[in-house]
Amino acid sequence: MQFSKDIFISYAHIDDESLIASQRGWISEFHRALEIRLAQLLGRRPNIWRDMSLQGNHIFDQQIVSQFANVAIMISILTPRYVKSDWCIREVNEFYNACEQNIGFNIQNIARIFKVIKTPIKIESHPEKIQNVLGYEFFSTDSNTGRVKEFGQVFGQQSELAYWEKLDDLANDICSFLETLESRTPTSETTNSTNDNFTKNRKKKIYLAEGSYDTLEFRDSIKRELLDLDYTLLPDKQLPLVAPVLNNEVYSFLQNADLSIHLIGSGYGVVPEGTQKSIVEIQNEIASTISATKSLPRIIWVPENNVANDERQQNFLKKLQAGNEGIAGADLIVSSLEDLKSIITDKLEKIKEEKNKDITESISTTNSTNKTKVVYLICDTNDLEIIQPLEDVLYNCGYEVLLPIFDGEETQIREDHIENLKICDTAIVFFGNGNELWLRSKMRDFIKINGYGRPQPLTSKIVYLAAPDNATKQRFRSVEAEVINGIHNVPEEKLISLLK
Repeated sequence: MQFSKDIFISYAHIDDESLIASQRGWISEFHRALEIRLAQLLGRRPNIWRDMSLQGNHIFDQQIVSQFANVAIMISILTPRYVKSDWCIREVNEFYNACEQNIGFNIQNIARIFKVIKTPIKIESHPEKIQNVLGYEFFSTDSNTGRVKEFGQVFGQQSELAYWEKLDDLANDICSFLETLESRTPTSETTNSTNDNFTKNRKKKIYLAEGSYDTLEFRDSIKRELLDLDYTLLPDKQLPLVAPVLNNEVYSFLQNADLSIHLIGSGYGVVPEGTQKSIVEIQNEIASTISATKSLPRIIWVPENNVANDERQQNFLKKLQAGNEGIAGADLIVSSLEDLKSIITDKLEKIKEEKNKDITESISTTNSTNKTKVVYLICDTNDLEIIQPLEDVLYNCGYEVLLPIFDGEETQIREDHIENLKICDTAIVFFGNGNELWLRSKMRDFIKINGYGRPQPLTSKIVYLAAPDNATKQRFRSVEAEVINGIHNVPEEKLISLLK
């Protein structure tokens, strides 16, 4: 079905009143920017419509309602005034009814009302028809003071940047939806068939768990990249905040997921009604249970230098780190956001390979018949001239030796380092002229290594102590790796025995 109008913007008049007399109102600027960005994405000028004469004392205009049958999408801009307005609530209800009379309100679980949340409002106060619809939050909340700051130019550069990022997310999602509607076949116009074009190119389903507020920016960044890669993200609607209903819905979503990702920040998160556990902990527990029975692969990520600001969160993190509960099927990653994205990419590639039995068997056969073992010799740039004796011993024993690269962009060097860790049989950290901070960063890679997408553990992990001698090297010990003292000479026999 073709619609004569692409979008109707539903809003409350007071929300378009500018705080600065010389500037446009928030709604007017939003309308202008969205129209331009959509035109750039669609390759045509979208038909976006709103009631320019809207006033709080106007009688509801039946002429507006009569046009809803010809509108593809409504954008509801939620604010405290909006949810108190009988006019605005009626617009939502009337548009919903019009949708039900043509192609339906949900097209493959994507609602035809896009919910823009300009100012935070409790979910139970949202219009009933769209309480379960995921929203686009155009605001941030200070974790220390709890104060809300809406995105926009008037509140500074950082707020303006967040505004444009969120608007671009919205525009891309609307563009995909409009293109889907335009490409629907006659058969699909009259049904919500599971073969709808909207999901025909979707890949695996990824459960990107809801987190605490301090992880929202990280989650948005990951969500943006996964959607760009055309993955289907779950949950695809607002999670309820009543424990029994929440448990059922999360369980249902996770049963259909190929991977679940859980972001654990400093805050404990929202605690639903009927429980004392946060929505973050509940999702992780359910995912752990499912993973134990059906081997759902999972990633639990904690940002580097994360400090829990709540005793409940401290206890939750301690349980995860101890590996006592909530950890089944998961790689627990402590890293930067960029490292996490690389790990997610590798994990998805690994899942893809495991799904294809022929490829898996071929890889397994190749690995088992390959007689050349690979040793990744990790060193500091200042050690390149003194590692030659160790490198010679390894080559003479029939090992292929990989060295890190030092020239190039930082991201390329890091990607090469991770790739070497994935393909080598043994990793040796050559601790010579590098400082203790350098050593610790390389040791942390041993802990993260499973998350990088290795199909099996390393044969051996070694820290090789080399000259110059110092107090740090004299007292160095490790449970994670074997330690070889090569400060005065290369202990060939011990080295070879560890490599076998």
